This record gives sequence, structure tokens and C-alpha cells, in this order.
Amino acid sequence: MSRLVITGGTVLDPASGLNAPTTLLIENDTIHGVVTEIPKGWDDAETIDATGRWVMPGLICLRTHVGEPGTEWKEDIESVSNAAIAGGFTTVCATPNTDPINDVRAVTKQLLARSEQVNGVRILPIVADTRRLAGGTLAEMGDLKDAGCVAVSSGDKAIPNAQLLRRVLEYARSIEIPFFTVARDDSMSRGTVMHEGHVSNRLGMHAMPSEAEVISLFRDATISGLAQWPIHIQKISTRATLNTLRQLRESGLNVTVDITPHHLWFNDEVTSHFDTDTRVEPPLRSQDDVTACREAIAEGLIQAIATDHCPQSSVEKAVEYAYAEPGTTGLETTLAAVLDLVHQKHLPLMQALSCLTVGPADILGRQDLGRLSKGASADVIIVDSDTPFRAESVRMQSKSRNCIFEGVSLTGVVETTIVKGKVVAVS
Repeated sequence: MSRLVITGGTVLDPASGLNAPTTLLIENDTIHGVVTEIPKGWDDAETIDATGRWVMPGLICLRTHVGEPGTEWKEDIESVSNAAIAGGFTTVCATPNTDPINDVRAVTKQLLARSEQVNGVRILPIVADTRRLAGGTLAEMGDLKDAGCVAVSSGDKAIPNAQLLRRVLEYARSIEIPFFTVARDDSMSRGTVMHEGHVSNRLGMHAMPSEAEVISLFRDATISGLAQWPIHIQKISTRATLNTLRQLRESGLNVTVDITPHHLWFNDEVTSHFDTDTRVEPPLRSQDDVTACREAIAEGLIQAIATDHCPQSSVEKAVEYAYAEPGTTGLETTLAAVLDLVHQKHLPLMQALSCLTVGPADILGRQDLGRLSKGASADVIIVDSDTPFRAESVRMQSKSRNCIFEGVSLTGVVETTIVKGKVVAVS
């Protein structure tokens, strides 16, 4: 039996609302409890002094591009695990758009096996909704759930066919697995590179209106009601989307959403410099949209903050803006970016941390993750919340250097990452 005691720190557990100086007890791979005094029989336990630090549940990302198999020159399981450790993420959900696509048991098993070999963070595979994510034949979701997949996803695009979406949701309901998609009407977004507004008008760039997101959200949520199965929308980004989401919730539809940290930070003005690190999907929106998204975190309208960690090499990024592949790394900067917004009083602390811990855990239906309650998985991070640092991709663990926060001063450093009761370190 192994025991670990974390003393001296301020324990933050958004699931219970705990925010107080106290002691955390870990026994083997689970949380034993939060106490004010160390009980008898724990004298021989290993001890970590967290004085002046925050002790929190390990972070959970619902959307990480792991790069393996197929694009290991951008990222692989080992490098993504190292990036996650550095950023405080103890669980990452691997998007299905690998090469080959994760639509067969062999790919799922490969991801899980490589994760075990690395012995780092928990990597949870997500299955494609259709074969090759092509929007045709349904993937064998049941078989892939048995193999270890935790959710079904449409990848980087919304399902174009409403009837197909209904069948995907009905299949997901029959095997009780969460369904993830994005709000993106293809007819209004195809070929676009930035947000439609005064910046795109000034630059003369092909742009995506907010309505492309709204239309897709409304349609998909309506169909989820018909199929009687919840739907999770990833990477929402506009005020109009949030207004529609409120209406859908009020009508009784079960819709959850997540947002990226960069859509809480940057507006479309930064694209004026044509720095391809700012080329992301959905595009960076207006400042009014950024403000609305921050307010929605405080309101509890948004359940999760997902990194959308999407490594790209210089081959994809060192080109003209319109031809650059979208995406930014995010595992190593997300917590600090969120904490910086907390320090600036743009976000409330506990609600923001909830979106990184218990919120995504509940979307996955994993009551053993994202909390510090007795019996939960001992996934814990110790954070120096006040130390500033400058984001520099050359010092990061990811193989790729396409970080949208490059050169930005952020606040908050992860000092210790614990997964299943064991301290893990960058390999």
C-alpha cells in the first residue's frame, strides 16, 4: 500500500466548492480524503509540502490532437503526454482525426498501448462517428467503445446531413456514449480564414460570419432532441451562439458546450499582422464576442474549456496566411492563460477551474475524475498561482512551435503533476 500526504497548500475543489488551507490524503491510486489533521497510521506516508501553493484536481482536456498515428513529426503520444504534464493536464481526450482515422479497434488499441508505454497522463481515445470521418457509413461505435473509446466525434466538421446526424445520435444513445461535434455550417464557412467583420473587410479576406456557428448549433441541438440524446458542441466562439444556446436550454434541450482559451483571450484584430499562429478554427472573433464568452463562463453557460491542442509544423505554418493550416498548441499555456484572466478579474476563479476539471469530467460521464472527493482517481496538480512567465514555444514540451501565446506574459506554473497517485515527470 502506498500513501501520499500533501500538506500546507490551499486545496481548491470546484466540484465541492472547497477553497481552504487543508491537507489532502492519497491512498494507492485514489483520493482518501481532505482533512485538517493527519490521522493516525499515516506517519510513514510520503509527504509533499505545498505551502504557498494551490492543490487542485488534475485538468481534463476534451479535445487534443495527439498526432499519433500518422503525423508524428508534429506530435506523438510521448510528446503530448510531456506537454500535458507540464501544463497540469492529467487526462486528455484524443481526437479521432489521426492517420489512419480512429474508426477501427486497431487504432484505439494502438493509442491505449502507446499511452501505457509512455506511463504519463491518461489518454482517452475518441471514436469517429463515420468511417474515415467521411460522413457516410457509420463507424462501429459499439466495438470501439468496448475497445476503450470514451466518446464519439465528428472531428473538425459538423455532420452535413441531418438524417445521418440523427442516426449517429441514436446509435450513441443505444450504447450510452457521449457525442461531440462542432458548430460550423460548411456552406458558410468553407474556405474562410477569419471572422467576418470590420477587420476582414479592411484586409479583404474570405471570412466566416457568426451565423455559420448559430445555424449549425440550432440544427444539431434540435436533432439531438429528436434523437433523445445529449449533444456536446465544441469550440463555440460568438455572442450570437451563446444567445441561441440560452434559448435552446430554456426549451429543454440537453446541450453542453466548450470553448478554447484563445477565444477567451484574443480578438480578430491580432490577425491583422498575418501571424499564422493566429490562424485557428473557428477564427478569432470580435472583442464583443470575447467579452460575451468570458461572461458566459461566469454565468455557467459554458461547461468546459478545451485546449484544442493542434500542433502544426513549419511546413503548415510558414506560408501565406490564407494557406496556413489552422491550429495552435495549448496544453502548456491553457491553465496560465485562464489564471491570468482570473487575476485580471475577467473570470471568477472557481467557475473557471470548474471548466477545466469537474465540468469536462461530467460531460464524459466520469464521476471518478476532475474532483477531490473520497474514492476519486488521485489525479492532482500543485500550482504556483502567482509566478509570471513568458510563453516561449522553444522551451515547451510539444514538438511543434505554433503557439498563439508566443511571447505573451502569463501567470501560474504547474510544479507537480500526479496521475493515479503517482508523481509523473516529463520524460
